[in-house]
Order: sequence, then structure tokens, then C-alpha cells
Amino acid sequence: MNNQQNDDMDRQTLNVAFATQKGGSGKTAITVLVAGYLHYRLGCPLAVIDCDFPQYSLYEMRERDSRAVLENEYLKRAAYEQMRQPGRAAYPVRKCRVEQAPDTARELAAEGCYDLLFFDLPGTVNSAGILRTIAQMDY
Repeated sequence: MNNQQNDDMDRQTLNVAFATQKGGSGKTAITVLVAGYLHYRLGCPLAVIDCDFPQYSLYEMRERDSRAVLENEYLKRAAYEQMRQPGRAAYPVRKCRVEQAPDTARELAAEGCYDLLFFDLPGTVNSAGILRTIAQMDY
């Protein structure tokens, strides 16, 4: 077994959430900015899980962006140029309710080799499963 295979086997995915009990405090914006910088600038393999029911702002933003790319030739060409570069494809964004987040994280980790999973959590501890999900975070 070579060193690269050893490194891949030893790699553990870290779970990270920017959390606060205040809605509208910028959790989604911080998640998008940090994920974008780490993924697109530094090449860090990551995925995002949007658990902020019912708005799912991050997931909906990705869906809007995807539709805009399909409808606009300039954006379509720019996306093609970006994605043909190694490691530059868009990072995955999944949505789920907060109580399903640990299961969604396990599914994502099994599907790909991610160093980080970011969680966009709701701005209240009154959501079902929030404490169990927060307990799963590394940071």
C-alpha cells in the first residue's frame, strides 16, 4: 500500500457548524463564505448540509444558481471553464431536517472523500434533534 492510500484511509471527516440561537445572525452567510474559500481557493474537499428548515436558504441559493447557469450562455461557459479544472466542481449541498443531519452526514461521508462537512443549523434550540446534532460536531 502506498502513502497516498494510507493517507486516504487515515483521513477523518470533521463536522463543523456555525451556530447561534439567534435567527438572522449570518450563520448561512458565514457557512457559504468559509466553504467557498476553503473549497475553491484552497482545494479542500467538503460538502454542506442545510438543516435550516423550513427556509433551507443555502440549498435554495444553490438551486437558483444552478438554474441561472442553465439559462444564461455566459454563465454556462464560465461554469464549464471552472469545472473542467481539477478540484473545481461545485461542492455538494444537501438539505434535511436537523434531526436527520447525522444520518445525512454519514451518507455523504460514505459517498465521497470529504475533509469537512459544514452544517447550516436553525437559529433555535427548540428544533427537534438540534442538541443531538450539535453533539456530533467537532467544531
